[in-house]
Amino acid sequence: MIPGPIYEVLPYAYMLVGAFAIISIDIIIAKVCGLILMILGGVIYQARRRYRHRKTRLEDLKGVKARAQKAFGGGNQDTVKSQQDFQKGEDCFERGDYPEAVKWYLKAAEEGNRSAQVNLGAMYAEGWGTPQNFREALFWYRAAAQQGDAVAFYNLGVMYVEGQGMPRDLQEALKCYRKAADQGNVLAQFNLGMMYEQNDDALSLQEAVAWYRKAAEQDYAPAQVNLAVMYVEGQGVHRDLLEALKWYQKAAAQDYAPAQFNLGVMYFQGQEGIPKDLGMAYVWFYRSADQGDEDARIMRDKVAGRLTSEQRTHAQELLQAPVE
Repeated sequence: MIPGPIYEVLPYAYMLVGAFAIISIDIIIAKVCGLILMILGGVIYQARRRYRHRKTRLEDLKGVKARAQKAFGGGNQDTVKSQQDFQKGEDCFERGDYPEAVKWYLKAAEEGNRSAQVNLGAMYAEGWGTPQNFREALFWYRAAAQQGDAVAFYNLGVMYVEGQGMPRDLQEALKCYRKAADQGNVLAQFNLGMMYEQNDDALSLQEAVAWYRKAAEQDYAPAQVNLAVMYVEGQGVHRDLLEALKWYQKAAAQDYAPAQFNLGVMYFQGQEGIPKDLGMAYVWFYRSADQGDEDARIMRDKVAGRLTSEQRTHAQELLQAPVE
């Protein structure tokens, strides 16, 4: 993988070479610049799209709760009193009264309500309604984890990776993620994929593919992108650009900008069963650029100058339609 500092310079190198190609009156020099642009474009495609997803932090509390309720039915064996106190905390949180939410979450957590324990841990971890306190966050996440809560295991894994409130410990993080992932927690599955991929040996790469696939099958767009890149690079799986295209399309349909950029690159290059299609490349670069992706903006403008009037008209029609 290309390290961060080099990765940050690549887009600027791309723009400089592009500008030189435009102002050059020498055909040979212009062609050489064009070749360099394609190489740099490929490097950006292979490096940046992955570099963005090396690290996944805690989702916001609402997102964590929504995932937990969807995956596990909110389900724990709590008393009526603890559920009532927990719901009061939820109501306060929804109103934006975080200190009051902490008060009610604490009451419910002390009564053994694991959802309250997870939420209270998140409040301490983020410093919402209370001073940030990683040790308190750890205490409550561990309390919920002892009851088997998948979100608590996931959050503990993140804290072990980050070294928050304790020394950094990737082996413990792996264990926590695995306990959450085995219960279907999509974020833990994705993070397991990243951890295994970093080992870079054949068995680990196969494990990475397996966990990315589990998360991708739950429609988690970052996992779909990483799985697609594994197919592009032939890591842990046989190289298969059509399979990569399928997963990029699934993520792009969720309006996920990195997937849209990568689709643009695939149609721009056209190889191994994927026809070159500048119109489609323009559409996907446009959609990614519309979300603020600077690389996509550069490529969109580059492709725009090559479109025929027919391709431009068709591209505009596609851009008017919903993302699919």
